Amino acid sequence: MGILEGFVSGLFQAFSFDVFPYLLVGSLFGLIVGVIPGLSGHFAMAMAIPFLYTMEPNAGVAFILGAHATVAQGGGITAILFSTPGTGQNAATMLDGPPMRRQGLGGQAVGAALLACFMGATFGAVALAILLPVLQEASLLFGPPEIVILSFLALTFVAVLGKEDMARSLVAALLGLMLAMVGLDNVTNQARFTFDSFALIDGLPLVPVILGLFAVSEMFDLFIRGGSLSDSSDGKAMSMRETQRQIFSGMKITLQKWWLVMRCSSIGTLMGLVPGLGSAPAAFVAYGHAKQTSKDKASFGKGNIEGVIGAEAANDAVEGGALASTIAFGIPGSSSMAILLGGLFILGMETGPRMMTSHLDIVFVMIFTIVIGNLIGTIFGMFLVNPLTRATFLRSSILVPVLICIVFTGAYVVHNAWVEMVIALVFGILGYVMKELSYSRAAMLIGLVLGYAIEKNLYLALQLDGPRFYLDPIPLTLVVITVVFLAWNIWTFIRDRKKEA
Repeated sequence: MGILEGFVSGLFQAFSFDVFPYLLVGSLFGLIVGVIPGLSGHFAMAMAIPFLYTMEPNAGVAFILGAHATVAQGGGITAILFSTPGTGQNAATMLDGPPMRRQGLGGQAVGAALLACFMGATFGAVALAILLPVLQEASLLFGPPEIVILSFLALTFVAVLGKEDMARSLVAALLGLMLAMVGLDNVTNQARFTFDSFALIDGLPLVPVILGLFAVSEMFDLFIRGGSLSDSSDGKAMSMRETQRQIFSGMKITLQKWWLVMRCSSIGTLMGLVPGLGSAPAAFVAYGHAKQTSKDKASFGKGNIEGVIGAEAANDAVEGGALASTIAFGIPGSSSMAILLGGLFILGMETGPRMMTSHLDIVFVMIFTIVIGNLIGTIFGMFLVNPLTRATFLRSSILVPVLICIVFTGAYVVHNAWVEMVIALVFGILGYVMKELSYSRAAMLIGLVLGYAIEKNLYLALQLDGPRFYLDPIPLTLVVITVVFLAWNIWTFIRDRKKEA
């Protein structure tokens, strides 16, 4: 399928009656999840996973990616109005968003954040579309040897560039690789680590694992913390008329500062191409760039709208870059993309050269979903700011039982198996412990997802090129990059420890 043919097919599919309703529902769900502090894009995508079994690939992709696309917009609303970032990626928005609210400009900051998110997401999606011809050619150069080494490079990036401790993140990634070994061996067809359980013969089911790590664990955390979901004591909803007036004012300022949006979106897209970076670091880097290039540096941190625009533009632009490495090589650019990769497996889609050639229409459905989803989030976010923020004052003792029931029902209905509810509970406990001890759940999930691909491609690489398969030009280059990158970070870690001592 050619690029032009894929573009036209993807466009018509995205607006068809078979796909658009799922995109709309997913986008609204992601917006609501983003508004509720403590929940995240992981939670939205994890909750969407069980529904994919009954969907066609194009509708399923639109539903789960739409749910993820609008989370940053919802989180920005909460970060500005209630001094509580709805998601981790909105942390940079906290630097100037709440100060603007305290100046009576909360609606203006919300309007700027919503439109900056949409423009950033559009920039990232267009960048992905432009990169498609390059990705099509590059994906053909990556066979089993290259995929094996690239997977280990991705795990290294995730461990080193994540917010958690590097050693703990490496441990979590290796734990994910070990968990991927549960089930039948790809070569000998012998059962491994199944404890004589037939339910584990095909390996750990991905849906309950994802639900446990990112949904159940968050519910445990909310329930233990107790109280209201919003920790802000001074947050008060503005009147609807004043809110709308300020929102349109903020959007106008964002359009006037389009060049800042483009620069920060470029930063987000480039950082999205690097596995493991994610939205939060990109937002802070973009915020720093906005501050350095501003004519009024002193006002940053005190309520400068450029800080909000820069951070939120980079937030959503990241997804275009992260999606590129995910669909071209099967290497998740972020933990959210790892969940998306699991969703693609459920939908029967295979990433890599096959998707870049035979299913190019689905790739364009993803691109249009990012753009349309953020447009939906912008429109509904404008008019639902006041009603949506009411949810942040619900007591966790009310919300947690409802969400827990939904999560375990989702785990059960996939295969109508009680054991999958048990798996969700076990990984929920594990996810909560990992969160408390600062072990990266994202690294473990990416290790688990990549584990299947690593084992299969390692076997094929050994059969094709022997034990020295890593000495071919591309694999050897990737090995050198991995070793140098890991060694440099270990050296800086030791150096910093010596300075502290």
